Amino acid sequence: MQQNVSISSTFKDPASLTITDGLHLVDVEVGKRIKKRRQQLRISQTALGAAVGVSFQQIQKYERGSNRVSSSALYSLAQVLDVPVAYFFETLSRPIRIDCAELERKAALREDFVATEEGQRLVDAFMTIPKKMRPKFISLLATFSNEP
Repeated sequence: MQQNVSISSTFKDPASLTITDGLHLVDVEVGKRIKKRRQQLRISQTALGAAVGVSFQQIQKYERGSNRVSSSALYSLAQVLDVPVAYFFETLSRPIRIDCAELERKAALREDFVATEEGQRLVDAFMTIPKKMRPKFISLLATFSNEP
């Protein structure tokens, strides 16, 4: 049984972080940080591209923010530029906060239950049920919780 959880944002919608020409603020800022560090180290776009396995044109696009940097490329760039990956995000404000109090409360309740003898017996018994049967078992349990 899945439960819908509403997540409330106390700040702007992520779509509002788009700036001119459809570029995303985070992509532009990461690109600026790549360029700044590359220039500090006096590395050409060609040399940086060769070091991370992309063309100098791709480095230009990263630096302008017109192409999004993949996580693996960002990791490689951080290694070559000798900075932690977090360096590329340090100048960004934290525009989106999610209220996770309800999720954290539910997680704590589940963690506490699983730590009990009853919880351990339930988990052990559930693990012996064939995987194909588990969804049916969960549906059966859900019917008990819906009774008045």
